Amino acid sequence: MLIEKNLYSKIREVIPTFCVDLVVTNQHNKFLLIKRTESPAKGQWWLPGGRVYKNETLREAAIRKGKEELGIEIDLKDFVSVEETIFEDDNVHTINAVFHATYYGEILQLDKTHSKYSWETEIDESLHFAVKDPLKTVMERL
Repeated sequence: MLIEKNLYSKIREVIPTFCVDLVVTNQHNKFLLIKRTESPAKGQWWLPGGRVYKNETLREAAIRKGKEELGIEIDLKDFVSVEETIFEDDNVHTINAVFHATYYGEILQLDKTHSKYSWETEIDESLHFAVKDPLKTVMERL
């Protein structure tokens, strides 16, 4: 059961949210970025991911986020890093377990939290460190 929206907002005011993020790569060694439509990081290029539910393992959450946000079945690989984001303007604090995943298909079905996606080969230095750092780690491993 999910928490009612107002209660969840109150909880987020006092404790961080634990999330998973995905560095998704394809057969061409490109990585996936998605453009967010919601806060935090609205309008920014980001990694797919989101909250971990109670009684859900990190790996289960990562696979679920691939289905929910991208509409795909990902092949979950290895753990990459733990990142932390603090968005003071939105009063959001997250702790993110980042995983590497692969997807060799062509089409994604983005959910409403993202406006578009892009497969990239170069890491833009202007990306948020919680996106840029895990991308560098994964791309160095490929």
